[in-house]
Amino acid sequence: MKKNITIISMSIILLLGCSKEQSTSDKLLDKVERVMKINPDSASTILKSILLPEELNNENFARWCMLSGKITDKIFDSLLPTEQFEKASSWYLQHGVPIEQVQILIYLGRSNSVDGNYDKSMSIYTNALEIAQKNKLNDQIGYIYSYMGDLYEEKSMHTQAIDKYKMAASYFKKANNTDSYACALRDLGREYACADSISHSLNILHTADSISANSTNKNIKASICNTLGNIYAMQKNYHEAEKYLLIALTTGKNKMPNYIALTDLYTASDSIDKAKGLLHKIQKNDPTYTYSIKYLHYQIYKSEKNYKEALMNLEEYTDIVDSIINADNQSKILNIETKYNHLKIKQEINTLKIKEQNYINAIVICFSILLSVIIGYILYRKEAKNRIHKQQNELNEIKIELLNLSLKLEIKRNQINALKEKDENYHKIQEEISLLSVNYKKLQNKLLSDSSIYKKLSYLANQHIPQNSKPLISKEQWIFIAKEITSIYPALYNYIYNLCPNLPEQDFQYCCLYMYGFDTNAEAKLLNISTNSVRTRHLRLRQKLNISLPANTTLYEYLTENIH
Repeated sequence: MKKNITIISMSIILLLGCSKEQSTSDKLLDKVERVMKINPDSASTILKSILLPEELNNENFARWCMLSGKITDKIFDSLLPTEQFEKASSWYLQHGVPIEQVQILIYLGRSNSVDGNYDKSMSIYTNALEIAQKNKLNDQIGYIYSYMGDLYEEKSMHTQAIDKYKMAASYFKKANNTDSYACALRDLGREYACADSISHSLNILHTADSISANSTNKNIKASICNTLGNIYAMQKNYHEAEKYLLIALTTGKNKMPNYIALTDLYTASDSIDKAKGLLHKIQKNDPTYTYSIKYLHYQIYKSEKNYKEALMNLEEYTDIVDSIINADNQSKILNIETKYNHLKIKQEINTLKIKEQNYINAIVICFSILLSVIIGYILYRKEAKNRIHKQQNELNEIKIELLNLSLKLEIKRNQINALKEKDENYHKIQEEISLLSVNYKKLQNKLLSDSSIYKKLSYLANQHIPQNSKPLISKEQWIFIAKEITSIYPALYNYIYNLCPNLPEQDFQYCCLYMYGFDTNAEAKLLNISTNSVRTRHLRLRQKLNISLPANTTLYEYLTENIH
């Protein structure tokens, strides 16, 4: 009793300490959420003041990740590493509401996309889409389809990107999100242009332009006009291209892409004076566009046949591009090193903090946690052991009952053979045999459905594994399948090999799998073949066994009926 009181007291002290710490974190996160709506840059600074977010409890850490993602959307900062979003998504998938679950999965998918893990990113978007569709979150569905389209665009899969952007546009329209609807149409028009459907692209972009006219976000209008200008330039319709690029230049905040596009347009249309005049207006101190400016100088000097200056600018452009590629490669390596160093530093800090703590409190906390883990583990093992023992007893009882029924059936069959000539109680025993046969089959089906290998196969058959290229059944599982089925249907082996003595072992194993009664779709998934191939296998097995099926009877029904 005293021991229990001591444990409870220590737990209360621990909980009070944690609640005080988490209360501070809650207040800080609440402040970030309030400030973010007015000044996202300040909100970002406050959020970064939490130096070790991993030390927050799971709920606050998940909330910290969500707020970081939302701030990133506002100030176009870099996303958190994937491992942090993975931890946050695990919490939200268990405790969050659907819209939160979808949003954190979107951030996780985007983070994987930044790392180049496109397949994993697409898989995460698919899971998010399922939750969003189930809960009719039209706006979120639109964003998911947009990001899917971005992935296909990254791989230059224009047809697939077009399909996704179409879906995004339709859902944004349903959600009355006109800004995102216009952006989705912009992306759709751009993809049509890449797929050489420029006239269709322009129709869509003009629709997007008319929708963006009422938007308060002028950057959307500028982006659409920039896209229109570039596509008209592809069409060599320089007058219309200039018109829309000038609108984009005067409308949006980010003017550099429009300056560069216009300069390139004037160079292509032999308006060299205009190109030079516009090029002088471009800010030379923006390192993001230095290489583009050098390339435009090269084009202008080349058009003027000033080959010396053209060559010099081309060489500078090439050097800058090479430097950018090299810097990008180095940044990827540095990113990996940074992640490793971050984990290493975090571990060192945790170690130092543990050393600085009061030794008595540390021992009490560790003892409490250890005791809780041990008790939980013991209870879990006990429960698992009882459950396994109970299932084993049930299976043993079924096997005993199955054996008894088998013996009774054999006795009744011997009796009925003896009474056929005398016709004594023949019909009565025949009815008893029928009843026993029905019960025998029920027990066989029960034993089959309760078996661990059947449950495992059913689980595998219901899995959705994108781009799977091999069967889901391993070599060891094939052996277990044959062993399980021959124990439930003891006469199967002799019956099959009496019909076809030379039947290969692989075909017998497949026959055992067939006795589980899976439908063609489940078999196709397990074997990683088409449903037509499954039907062909059934036919070939029946031909090898030389079985002629009665009308309206499947091979499975025939085998279960004739195996005694």
